[in-house]
Amino acid sequence: MMIIKKSIAVCFIVILTVAASMAFAADKTRSGNLLADAARTVACCDDNAAPVFQKVVNFDKSGKNVVTFRTIFQVKNPESFVALELEKPNHIKDFTLNGKPIPKPMKGMIYKTIPGIPASLLKKGLNELRAKLTVDVKAQKDKKTSKTSFVPKQINSKDVNIQLFGLTPAALTFQTGPILGCAGENMFTVTCRVNIPAEVVLEVNGQKYISKPALLHSFKVEGLKADTQYQYSLKARLSPKNDFQTSVGPFTVRTLKGGDKFSFVIVGDSRSYPENWAKVAAAITAAKPAFTVFVGDMVTYGLNDYEWDEQHFSPAKEFFSSIPYYGIVGNHERDCPLFTNIFQTPGGGKNWSQEIGSTLIIGIDGTMDWESDGVQTKWLENILANSKAKFIFLASHYPAWTSGGHGKLKDGRPRERTIKLGQDVLMPLLKKYNATAMFAGHDHFYERSEPDGGVTMIIAGGAGVGTSHKVKDPEKQNPYSKVFESKHHYTLITVDGDVCTMKAITPEGVVLDTRSWDSRKGGFWNRLLNIFTF
Repeated sequence: MMIIKKSIAVCFIVILTVAASMAFAADKTRSGNLLADAARTVACCDDNAAPVFQKVVNFDKSGKNVVTFRTIFQVKNPESFVALELEKPNHIKDFTLNGKPIPKPMKGMIYKTIPGIPASLLKKGLNELRAKLTVDVKAQKDKKTSKTSFVPKQINSKDVNIQLFGLTPAALTFQTGPILGCAGENMFTVTCRVNIPAEVVLEVNGQKYISKPALLHSFKVEGLKADTQYQYSLKARLSPKNDFQTSVGPFTVRTLKGGDKFSFVIVGDSRSYPENWAKVAAAITAAKPAFTVFVGDMVTYGLNDYEWDEQHFSPAKEFFSSIPYYGIVGNHERDCPLFTNIFQTPGGGKNWSQEIGSTLIIGIDGTMDWESDGVQTKWLENILANSKAKFIFLASHYPAWTSGGHGKLKDGRPRERTIKLGQDVLMPLLKKYNATAMFAGHDHFYERSEPDGGVTMIIAGGAGVGTSHKVKDPEKQNPYSKVFESKHHYTLITVDGDVCTMKAITPEGVVLDTRSWDSRKGGFWNRLLNIFTF
Protein backbone atom coordinates (compact mmCIF):
# COMPACT_ATOMS: atom_id res chain seq x y z
CA MET A 1 0.00 0.00 0.00
CA MET A 2 2.83 2.36 0.82
CA ILE A 3 4.37 1.71 -2.59
CA ILE A 4 1.11 2.63 -4.32
CA LYS A 5 0.83 5.88 -2.36
CA LYS A 6 4.42 6.77 -3.20
CA SER A 7 3.76 6.09 -6.91
CA ILE A 8 0.68 8.31 -6.83
CA ALA A 9 2.64 11.05 -5.13
CA VAL A 10 5.41 10.82 -7.74
CA CYS A 11 2.86 10.94 -10.57
CA PHE A 12 1.19 13.94 -8.95
CA ILE A 13 4.53 15.75 -8.73
CA VAL A 14 5.27 14.91 -12.39
CA ILE A 15 1.86 16.25 -13.46
CA LEU A 16 2.42 19.45 -11.52
CA THR A 17 5.87 19.82 -13.03
CA VAL A 18 4.58 19.30 -16.59
CA ALA A 19 1.69 21.71 -16.00
CA ALA A 20 4.06 24.29 -14.58
CA SER A 21 6.45 23.93 -17.54
CA MET A 22 3.53 24.27 -19.99
CA ALA A 23 2.31 27.41 -18.20
CA PHE A 24 5.85 28.78 -18.27
CA ALA A 25 6.09 28.05 -22.01
CA ALA A 26 2.79 29.83 -22.58
CA ASP A 27 4.01 32.82 -20.53
CA LYS A 28 7.16 32.98 -22.65
CA THR A 29 5.20 33.19 -25.91
CA ARG A 30 2.43 35.58 -24.91
CA SER A 31 2.40 37.69 -21.79
CA GLY A 32 -0.63 38.02 -19.62
CA ASN A 33 -2.84 40.96 -20.37
CA LEU A 34 -0.62 43.99 -19.75
CA LEU A 35 -3.74 45.95 -18.81
CA ALA A 36 -5.10 43.41 -16.32
CA ASP A 37 -4.23 45.36 -13.17
CA ALA A 38 -3.96 48.79 -14.75
CA ALA A 39 -5.84 51.90 -13.63
CA ARG A 40 -8.72 52.56 -16.07
CA THR A 41 -10.67 55.78 -16.54
CA VAL A 42 -13.05 57.34 -19.07
CA ALA A 43 -13.98 60.89 -20.03
CA CYS A 44 -16.49 62.63 -22.27
CA CYS A 45 -14.82 64.29 -25.25
CA ASP A 46 -15.40 68.02 -25.44
CA ASP A 47 -13.37 70.10 -27.87
CA ASN A 48 -13.81 73.17 -25.69
CA ALA A 49 -12.39 71.69 -22.50
CA ALA A 50 -9.73 69.30 -21.32
CA PRO A 51 -11.11 65.80 -20.65
CA VAL A 52 -11.89 64.94 -17.05
CA PHE A 53 -11.03 61.28 -16.50
CA GLN A 54 -12.95 59.28 -13.93
CA LYS A 55 -13.96 55.70 -13.29
CA VAL A 56 -17.57 56.19 -14.37
CA VAL A 57 -19.21 58.64 -16.79
CA ASN A 58 -22.95 59.32 -16.54
CA PHE A 59 -25.09 60.67 -19.40
CA ASP A 60 -28.09 62.81 -18.61
CA LYS A 61 -29.33 63.58 -22.12
CA SER A 62 -29.92 61.68 -25.34
CA GLY A 63 -27.63 61.74 -28.36
CA LYS A 64 -24.33 60.30 -29.52
CA ASN A 65 -21.45 60.85 -27.15
CA VAL A 66 -17.77 60.26 -27.89
CA VAL A 67 -15.91 58.85 -24.90
CA THR A 68 -12.16 58.58 -24.42
CA PHE A 69 -10.86 55.54 -22.60
CA ARG A 70 -7.47 55.76 -20.84
CA THR A 71 -5.41 53.22 -18.96
CA ILE A 72 -2.02 53.60 -17.30
CA PHE A 73 0.01 50.41 -16.99
CA GLN A 74 3.48 49.34 -15.93
CA VAL A 75 5.99 47.43 -18.10
CA LYS A 76 9.24 46.25 -16.54
CA ASN A 77 11.02 44.73 -19.56
CA PRO A 78 9.59 45.99 -22.89
CA GLU A 79 12.68 44.70 -24.71
CA SER A 80 11.54 41.11 -24.05
CA PHE A 81 8.69 41.53 -26.57
CA VAL A 82 9.06 41.41 -30.37
CA ALA A 83 5.50 42.62 -31.01
CA LEU A 84 2.20 43.44 -29.32
CA GLU A 85 -1.32 42.15 -29.93
CA LEU A 86 -4.46 44.12 -29.05
CA GLU A 87 -7.86 42.51 -28.53
CA LYS A 88 -10.90 44.77 -28.55
CA PRO A 89 -14.59 45.10 -29.46
CA ASN A 90 -15.27 46.46 -32.97
CA HIS A 91 -16.81 49.71 -31.78
CA ILE A 92 -13.66 50.89 -29.95
CA LYS A 93 -11.32 52.78 -32.30
CA ASP A 94 -8.51 55.34 -32.62
CA PHE A 95 -6.00 53.64 -30.36
CA THR A 96 -2.83 55.40 -29.27
CA LEU A 97 0.01 54.02 -27.16
CA ASN A 98 2.14 56.63 -25.42
CA GLY A 99 0.72 59.27 -27.74
CA LYS A 100 1.50 57.38 -30.99
CA PRO A 101 -1.23 55.80 -33.16
CA ILE A 102 -1.42 52.01 -33.05
CA PRO A 103 -1.15 50.92 -36.70
CA LYS A 104 -3.55 48.45 -38.31
CA PRO A 105 -2.13 45.91 -40.76
CA MET A 106 -4.38 47.10 -43.57
CA LYS A 107 -6.14 50.45 -43.83
CA GLY A 108 -9.90 50.13 -44.21
CA MET A 109 -10.16 46.75 -42.48
CA ILE A 110 -11.88 46.27 -39.12
CA TYR A 111 -10.05 44.21 -36.50
CA LYS A 112 -11.10 42.43 -33.31
CA THR A 113 -7.45 41.52 -32.82
CA ILE A 114 -4.79 43.90 -34.12
CA PRO A 115 -1.65 41.81 -34.74
CA GLY A 116 1.95 42.81 -35.31
CA ILE A 117 1.94 46.06 -33.30
CA PRO A 118 5.54 47.32 -32.96
CA ALA A 119 6.88 46.60 -29.47
CA SER A 120 8.92 49.79 -29.81
CA LEU A 121 5.75 51.72 -28.88
CA LEU A 122 6.24 50.47 -25.32
CA LYS A 123 8.61 52.07 -22.87
CA LYS A 124 10.04 50.93 -19.58
CA GLY A 125 7.94 52.01 -16.63
CA LEU A 126 4.57 53.71 -17.02
CA ASN A 127 2.72 53.49 -20.35
CA GLU A 128 -0.55 55.09 -21.45
CA LEU A 129 -3.10 53.53 -23.81
CA ARG A 130 -6.02 55.59 -25.12
CA ALA A 131 -8.99 54.78 -27.34
CA LYS A 132 -12.36 56.24 -28.35
CA LEU A 133 -15.83 54.79 -28.35
CA THR A 134 -19.22 56.21 -29.24
CA VAL A 135 -22.09 55.88 -26.78
CA ASP A 136 -25.55 56.31 -28.30
CA VAL A 137 -28.04 57.36 -25.62
CA LYS A 138 -31.64 57.23 -26.84
CA ALA A 139 -34.86 58.68 -25.51
CA GLN A 140 -37.85 56.34 -25.28
CA LYS A 141 -41.38 57.19 -26.37
CA ASP A 142 -44.33 55.78 -24.43
CA LYS A 143 -46.83 54.37 -26.95
CA LYS A 144 -49.80 55.03 -24.67
CA THR A 145 -49.04 58.59 -23.58
CA SER A 146 -46.76 59.63 -26.50
CA LYS A 147 -44.48 61.17 -23.89
CA THR A 148 -40.74 60.95 -24.38
CA SER A 149 -38.66 59.88 -21.41
CA PHE A 150 -34.93 59.54 -20.92
CA VAL A 151 -33.27 56.50 -19.42
CA PRO A 152 -29.98 57.44 -17.75
CA LYS A 153 -26.92 55.56 -18.96
CA GLN A 154 -23.37 55.22 -17.73
CA ILE A 155 -20.03 53.90 -18.94
CA ASN A 156 -17.91 52.19 -16.33
CA SER A 157 -14.22 52.13 -17.25
CA LYS A 158 -13.75 48.65 -15.78
CA ASP A 159 -16.29 47.28 -18.28
CA VAL A 160 -14.36 48.49 -21.35
CA ASN A 161 -13.01 45.19 -22.65
CA ILE A 162 -9.53 45.88 -24.04
CA GLN A 163 -6.58 43.52 -23.68
CA LEU A 164 -2.96 44.13 -24.69
CA PHE A 165 -0.48 41.26 -24.93
CA GLY A 166 3.27 41.23 -25.36
CA LEU A 167 4.57 38.59 -27.78
CA THR A 168 7.92 36.82 -27.61
CA PRO A 169 9.62 35.16 -30.65
CA ALA A 170 8.04 31.81 -29.73
CA ALA A 171 4.57 33.30 -30.32
CA LEU A 172 5.14 33.57 -34.08
CA THR A 173 2.52 31.52 -35.95
CA PHE A 174 0.70 31.30 -39.27
CA GLN A 175 -2.67 33.08 -39.04
CA THR A 176 -3.96 32.32 -42.52
CA GLY A 177 -3.14 29.85 -45.24
CA PRO A 178 -1.53 28.68 -47.27
CA ILE A 179 -3.97 29.84 -49.95
CA LEU A 180 -3.23 28.82 -53.53
CA GLY A 181 -4.11 31.45 -56.13
CA CYS A 182 -3.99 31.45 -59.92
CA ALA A 183 -1.85 28.79 -61.56
CA GLY A 184 -0.59 27.72 -64.95
CA GLU A 185 1.18 24.93 -66.76
CA ASN A 186 4.56 26.10 -65.45
CA MET A 187 3.66 28.07 -62.30
CA PHE A 188 1.53 28.43 -59.20
CA THR A 189 0.97 31.18 -56.63
CA VAL A 190 0.47 30.97 -52.88
CA THR A 191 -0.36 33.45 -50.10
CA CYS A 192 -0.22 33.30 -46.31
CA ARG A 193 -0.39 35.54 -43.21
CA VAL A 194 1.58 35.47 -39.97
CA ASN A 195 0.77 37.19 -36.66
CA ILE A 196 4.14 38.97 -36.24
CA PRO A 197 6.05 40.74 -39.03
CA ALA A 198 8.45 38.00 -40.11
CA GLU A 199 10.39 36.58 -42.98
CA VAL A 200 8.67 33.63 -44.67
CA VAL A 201 10.47 30.97 -46.68
CA LEU A 202 8.55 28.90 -49.24
CA GLU A 203 10.21 25.58 -50.06
CA VAL A 204 9.13 23.79 -53.24
CA ASN A 205 10.82 20.45 -53.88
CA GLY A 206 13.96 21.74 -52.18
CA GLN A 207 13.96 25.14 -53.89
CA LYS A 208 13.65 28.13 -51.51
CA TYR A 209 11.81 31.42 -52.08
CA ILE A 210 12.29 34.07 -49.37
CA SER A 211 10.02 37.06 -48.72
CA LYS A 212 10.80 40.19 -46.73
CA PRO A 213 9.49 40.65 -43.16
CA ALA A 214 5.74 41.40 -43.23
CA LEU A 215 2.40 40.06 -42.04
CA LEU A 216 1.07 39.05 -45.48
CA HIS A 217 3.24 37.12 -47.94
CA SER A 218 2.64 36.24 -51.60
CA PHE A 219 4.78 33.98 -53.78
CA LYS A 220 4.86 33.09 -57.46
CA VAL A 221 6.75 29.91 -58.33
CA GLU A 222 7.73 29.61 -61.99
CA GLY A 223 9.73 27.32 -64.25
CA LEU A 224 7.74 24.20 -63.38
CA LYS A 225 6.51 21.29 -65.51
CA ALA A 226 2.90 20.97 -66.66
CA ASP A 227 0.53 18.54 -64.93
CA THR A 228 3.13 17.75 -62.28
CA GLN A 229 2.61 17.40 -58.54
CA TYR A 230 4.89 19.48 -56.31
CA GLN A 231 5.39 19.41 -52.58
CA TYR A 232 5.71 22.70 -50.72
CA SER A 233 5.96 24.02 -47.16
CA LEU A 234 6.18 27.39 -45.42
CA LYS A 235 8.52 28.41 -42.61
CA ALA A 236 8.63 31.70 -40.71
CA ARG A 237 11.43 33.40 -38.77
CA LEU A 238 11.94 36.89 -37.36
CA SER A 239 15.20 37.40 -39.26
CA PRO A 240 17.76 35.40 -41.27
CA LYS A 241 19.83 35.15 -38.08
CA ASN A 242 17.04 33.32 -36.24
CA ASP A 243 16.09 29.68 -36.43
CA PHE A 244 12.63 29.01 -37.84
CA GLN A 245 10.04 29.66 -35.14
CA THR A 246 7.12 27.99 -36.93
CA SER A 247 6.28 26.04 -40.07
CA VAL A 248 3.33 24.49 -41.89
CA GLY A 249 3.24 21.69 -44.42
CA PRO A 250 4.17 19.80 -46.39
CA PHE A 251 1.32 20.34 -48.86
CA THR A 252 0.90 19.24 -52.46
CA VAL A 253 -0.17 21.20 -55.54
CA ARG A 254 -0.45 20.14 -59.17
CA THR A 255 0.34 22.52 -62.01
CA LEU A 256 -2.31 22.89 -64.69
CA LYS A 257 -2.46 20.32 -67.44
CA GLY A 258 -3.40 22.47 -70.40
CA GLY A 259 -4.63 20.75 -73.53
CA ASP A 260 -8.28 19.86 -73.96
CA LYS A 261 -8.91 17.33 -71.21
CA PHE A 262 -9.29 18.57 -67.61
CA SER A 263 -11.94 19.56 -65.06
CA PHE A 264 -12.56 22.59 -62.87
CA VAL A 265 -15.19 23.89 -60.45
CA ILE A 266 -17.28 27.06 -60.36
CA VAL A 267 -19.18 27.83 -57.15
CA GLY A 268 -20.10 30.78 -54.94
CA ASP A 269 -21.86 32.16 -51.85
CA SER A 270 -20.49 30.43 -48.75
CA ARG A 271 -20.78 33.40 -46.39
CA SER A 272 -22.02 33.19 -42.80
CA TYR A 273 -22.27 29.38 -42.65
CA PRO A 274 -18.75 27.95 -42.20
CA GLU A 275 -20.00 24.48 -41.27
CA ASN A 276 -21.89 24.19 -44.59
CA TRP A 277 -18.98 25.61 -46.55
CA ALA A 278 -16.68 23.04 -44.92
CA LYS A 279 -18.83 20.24 -46.35
CA VAL A 280 -18.94 21.73 -49.85
CA ALA A 281 -15.20 22.46 -49.81
CA ALA A 282 -14.44 18.89 -48.71
CA ALA A 283 -16.54 17.53 -51.58
CA ILE A 284 -14.73 19.78 -54.07
CA THR A 285 -11.35 18.69 -52.70
CA ALA A 286 -12.32 15.04 -53.10
CA ALA A 287 -13.31 15.70 -56.73
CA LYS A 288 -9.72 16.90 -57.44
CA PRO A 289 -10.46 19.65 -59.98
CA ALA A 290 -7.54 21.43 -61.66
CA PHE A 291 -8.73 24.72 -60.13
CA THR A 292 -11.79 26.45 -58.65
CA VAL A 293 -13.46 29.73 -59.58
CA PHE A 294 -15.39 31.23 -56.65
CA VAL A 295 -18.08 33.73 -57.72
CA GLY A 296 -18.19 35.89 -54.59
CA ASP A 297 -19.83 36.34 -51.17
CA MET A 298 -17.20 34.51 -49.15
CA VAL A 299 -17.90 36.23 -45.80
CA THR A 300 -20.73 38.16 -44.17
CA TYR A 301 -19.00 41.55 -44.12
CA GLY A 302 -15.70 41.72 -45.95
CA LEU A 303 -14.29 44.65 -43.98
CA ASN A 304 -14.28 42.51 -40.82
CA ASP A 305 -10.82 40.96 -41.02
CA TYR A 306 -11.56 38.17 -38.55
CA GLU A 307 -14.45 36.83 -40.66
CA TRP A 308 -12.07 35.74 -43.43
CA ASP A 309 -10.36 33.21 -41.20
CA GLU A 310 -13.47 32.19 -39.26
CA GLN A 311 -15.89 31.84 -42.17
CA HIS A 312 -13.83 31.09 -45.27
CA PHE A 313 -10.23 29.98 -44.80
CA SER A 314 -10.17 27.88 -41.61
CA PRO A 315 -13.19 25.66 -42.46
CA ALA A 316 -11.52 24.63 -45.76
CA LYS A 317 -7.79 24.37 -45.04
CA GLU A 318 -7.13 21.32 -47.23
CA PHE A 319 -9.09 22.88 -50.10
CA PHE A 320 -7.11 26.14 -50.05
CA SER A 321 -3.72 24.45 -49.67
CA SER A 322 -4.21 21.99 -52.56
CA ILE A 323 -6.48 23.55 -55.22
CA PRO A 324 -5.66 26.80 -57.13
CA TYR A 325 -8.35 29.36 -56.30
CA TYR A 326 -9.62 32.16 -58.57
CA GLY A 327 -11.62 34.76 -56.63
CA ILE A 328 -14.51 36.90 -57.91
CA VAL A 329 -15.57 39.79 -55.69
CA GLY A 330 -19.16 39.82 -54.43
CA ASN A 331 -21.30 42.46 -52.73
CA HIS A 332 -20.61 41.04 -49.25
CA GLU A 333 -16.88 41.53 -49.71
CA ARG A 334 -17.68 45.28 -49.51
CA ASP A 335 -14.76 46.11 -51.83
CA CYS A 336 -12.40 45.33 -48.95
CA PRO A 337 -8.66 45.90 -49.46
CA LEU A 338 -7.81 42.40 -48.23
CA PHE A 339 -9.41 40.84 -51.31
CA THR A 340 -6.85 41.94 -53.89
CA ASN A 341 -3.98 41.38 -51.47
CA ILE A 342 -4.76 37.82 -50.47
CA PHE A 343 -6.18 36.44 -53.74
CA GLN A 344 -3.70 36.22 -56.59
CA THR A 345 -5.52 36.50 -59.92
CA PRO A 346 -4.15 36.62 -63.48
CA GLY A 347 -3.07 40.25 -63.89
CA GLY A 348 -3.57 40.95 -60.18
CA GLY A 349 -6.93 42.77 -60.36
CA LYS A 350 -10.63 42.12 -59.93
CA ASN A 351 -11.12 41.79 -63.70
CA TRP A 352 -8.97 39.05 -65.19
CA SER A 353 -8.79 36.44 -67.93
CA GLN A 354 -6.74 33.33 -68.56
CA GLU A 355 -6.71 30.75 -71.32
CA ILE A 356 -6.27 27.38 -69.68
CA GLY A 357 -5.78 24.69 -72.27
CA SER A 358 -8.63 24.92 -74.76
CA THR A 359 -10.78 27.07 -72.44
CA LEU A 360 -10.94 30.81 -71.77
CA ILE A 361 -12.02 31.83 -68.25
CA ILE A 362 -12.92 35.48 -67.60
CA GLY A 363 -13.64 36.87 -64.13
CA ILE A 364 -15.17 40.31 -63.57
CA ASP A 365 -16.32 42.67 -60.84
CA GLY A 366 -19.95 43.08 -61.86
CA THR A 367 -20.35 46.39 -60.03
CA MET A 368 -17.89 48.23 -62.29
CA ASP A 369 -18.82 50.30 -65.34
CA TRP A 370 -20.15 47.76 -67.82
CA GLU A 371 -22.02 50.25 -69.97
CA SER A 372 -21.82 49.39 -73.68
CA ASP A 373 -19.21 52.06 -74.43
CA GLY A 374 -17.27 51.82 -71.16
CA VAL A 375 -13.58 51.06 -70.77
CA GLN A 376 -14.29 47.76 -68.98
CA THR A 377 -16.63 46.59 -71.72
CA LYS A 378 -14.07 47.39 -74.42
CA TRP A 379 -11.51 45.37 -72.44
CA LEU A 380 -13.92 42.43 -72.31
CA GLU A 381 -14.81 42.64 -76.00
CA ASN A 382 -11.15 42.72 -76.99
CA ILE A 383 -10.51 39.50 -75.06
CA LEU A 384 -13.56 37.79 -76.58
CA ALA A 385 -12.77 38.94 -80.12
CA ASN A 386 -9.21 37.61 -80.03
CA SER A 387 -9.86 34.25 -78.39
CA LYS A 388 -9.65 31.02 -80.35
CA ALA A 389 -10.60 28.92 -77.32
CA LYS A 390 -13.00 26.02 -77.80
CA PHE A 391 -15.00 27.11 -74.75
CA ILE A 392 -15.50 30.52 -73.12
CA PHE A 393 -16.89 31.07 -69.62
CA LEU A 394 -17.60 34.45 -68.02
CA ALA A 395 -17.78 34.48 -64.21
CA SER A 396 -19.37 37.34 -62.24
CA HIS A 397 -21.09 37.50 -58.89
CA TYR A 398 -24.20 38.98 -60.51
CA PRO A 399 -26.39 36.96 -62.90
CA ALA A 400 -28.13 38.27 -65.98
CA TRP A 401 -31.24 36.15 -65.44
CA THR A 402 -32.56 34.78 -62.15
CA SER A 403 -35.80 33.49 -60.67
CA GLY A 404 -34.75 34.71 -57.22
CA GLY A 405 -35.15 37.90 -55.22
CA HIS A 406 -32.27 39.75 -56.87
CA GLY A 407 -34.06 39.62 -60.22
CA LYS A 408 -37.23 41.45 -59.13
CA LEU A 409 -38.65 43.91 -61.63
CA LYS A 410 -39.65 47.55 -61.57
CA ASP A 411 -41.64 48.83 -64.54
CA GLY A 412 -40.86 45.59 -66.34
CA ARG A 413 -37.07 45.86 -65.91
CA PRO A 414 -34.67 44.47 -63.26
CA ARG A 415 -34.42 46.77 -60.27
CA GLU A 416 -30.76 45.99 -59.66
CA ARG A 417 -28.29 47.73 -61.95
CA THR A 418 -25.94 44.74 -62.10
CA ILE A 419 -28.72 42.41 -63.31
CA LYS A 420 -29.85 44.96 -65.89
CA LEU A 421 -26.31 45.36 -67.28
CA GLY A 422 -26.00 41.60 -67.45
CA GLN A 423 -29.04 41.46 -69.73
CA ASP A 424 -28.30 44.59 -71.74
CA VAL A 425 -24.54 44.37 -72.22
CA LEU A 426 -22.79 41.22 -70.97
CA MET A 427 -25.04 38.50 -72.39
CA PRO A 428 -25.37 40.17 -75.82
CA LEU A 429 -21.59 40.53 -75.95
CA LEU A 430 -21.14 36.86 -75.06
CA LYS A 431 -23.67 35.95 -77.73
CA LYS A 432 -21.84 38.08 -80.29
CA TYR A 433 -18.63 36.11 -79.82
CA ASN A 434 -20.26 32.71 -79.41
CA ALA A 435 -19.29 32.20 -75.78
CA THR A 436 -20.30 29.05 -73.92
CA ALA A 437 -21.88 30.21 -70.66
CA MET A 438 -22.05 32.85 -67.95
CA PHE A 439 -21.75 31.78 -64.30
CA ALA A 440 -22.80 33.79 -61.23
CA GLY A 441 -24.02 33.58 -57.65
CA HIS A 442 -25.82 36.33 -55.67
CA ASP A 443 -29.05 34.31 -55.34
CA HIS A 444 -28.64 31.25 -53.13
CA PHE A 445 -29.60 28.28 -55.25
CA TYR A 446 -28.75 26.44 -58.45
CA GLU A 447 -30.47 27.59 -61.62
CA ARG A 448 -29.77 26.97 -65.29
CA SER A 449 -31.39 29.30 -67.79
CA GLU A 450 -31.19 29.12 -71.57
CA PRO A 451 -31.82 32.60 -73.04
CA ASP A 452 -32.18 33.08 -76.77
CA GLY A 453 -28.82 33.06 -78.52
CA GLY A 454 -27.26 29.90 -77.09
CA VAL A 455 -25.30 31.34 -74.13
CA THR A 456 -26.28 29.42 -70.99
CA MET A 457 -26.80 31.35 -67.73
CA ILE A 458 -25.97 29.37 -64.58
CA ILE A 459 -26.38 30.50 -60.97
CA ALA A 460 -24.11 28.42 -58.71
CA GLY A 461 -24.81 30.15 -55.39
CA GLY A 462 -24.82 27.10 -53.17
CA ALA A 463 -21.42 26.91 -51.45
CA GLY A 464 -22.92 27.02 -47.97
CA VAL A 465 -25.05 30.10 -47.38
CA GLY A 466 -28.69 29.54 -46.42
CA THR A 467 -30.54 28.56 -49.57
CA SER A 468 -33.41 30.63 -51.02
CA HIS A 469 -36.35 29.98 -53.31
CA LYS A 470 -38.08 31.36 -56.38
CA VAL A 471 -40.11 34.54 -56.17
CA LYS A 472 -43.82 34.55 -56.83
CA ASP A 473 -44.47 34.37 -60.61
CA PRO A 474 -40.76 33.83 -61.43
CA GLU A 475 -41.42 33.41 -65.16
CA LYS A 476 -42.10 37.16 -65.44
CA GLN A 477 -38.51 38.02 -64.54
CA ASN A 478 -36.88 34.89 -65.94
CA PRO A 479 -38.77 33.17 -68.75
CA TYR A 480 -35.68 31.12 -69.67
CA SER A 481 -35.35 28.98 -66.53
CA LYS A 482 -34.90 25.26 -67.23
CA VAL A 483 -33.66 23.74 -63.96
CA PHE A 484 -33.97 25.08 -60.41
CA GLU A 485 -32.71 23.46 -57.18
CA SER A 486 -32.62 25.13 -53.76
CA LYS A 487 -29.77 22.99 -52.44
CA HIS A 488 -26.10 23.34 -51.55
CA HIS A 489 -23.94 22.33 -54.48
CA TYR A 490 -20.94 23.01 -56.69
CA THR A 491 -20.64 22.80 -60.47
CA LEU A 492 -17.99 20.49 -61.92
CA ILE A 493 -17.04 21.31 -65.50
CA THR A 494 -15.17 18.71 -67.53
CA VAL A 495 -13.49 19.59 -70.82
CA ASP A 496 -12.94 16.59 -73.07
CA GLY A 497 -11.88 17.41 -76.61
CA ASP A 498 -14.71 19.12 -78.47
CA VAL A 499 -17.27 18.55 -75.71
CA CYS A 500 -17.59 20.25 -72.34
CA THR A 501 -19.93 18.84 -69.68
CA MET A 502 -21.18 20.55 -66.52
CA LYS A 503 -22.64 18.72 -63.54
CA ALA A 504 -24.27 20.42 -60.55
CA ILE A 505 -23.49 18.19 -57.57
CA THR A 506 -24.51 18.30 -53.89
CA PRO A 507 -21.87 17.71 -51.16
CA GLU A 508 -23.39 14.23 -50.74
CA GLY A 509 -22.71 13.43 -54.41
CA VAL A 510 -26.24 13.77 -55.83
CA VAL A 511 -26.23 15.16 -59.40
CA LEU A 512 -28.85 17.92 -59.68
CA ASP A 513 -28.37 18.80 -63.33
CA THR A 514 -26.20 18.03 -66.35
CA ARG A 515 -25.50 20.22 -69.38
CA SER A 516 -23.10 19.65 -72.28
CA TRP A 517 -21.77 22.13 -74.83
CA ASP A 518 -20.06 21.54 -78.15
CA SER A 519 -16.88 23.40 -79.04
CA ARG A 520 -17.33 26.93 -80.39
CA LYS A 521 -17.15 27.11 -84.18
CA GLY A 522 -14.63 29.95 -83.84
CA GLY A 523 -12.62 31.30 -86.75
CA PHE A 524 -12.77 34.52 -88.75
CA TRP A 525 -15.95 33.77 -90.70
CA ASN A 526 -17.92 32.88 -87.56
CA ARG A 527 -16.86 36.11 -85.79
CA LEU A 528 -17.72 38.07 -88.94
CA LEU A 529 -21.17 36.44 -89.08
CA ASN A 530 -21.77 37.28 -85.41
CA ILE A 531 -20.81 40.92 -85.97
CA PHE A 532 -23.38 41.31 -88.74
CA THR A 533 -26.12 39.53 -86.81
CA PHE A 534 -25.48 41.35 -83.51
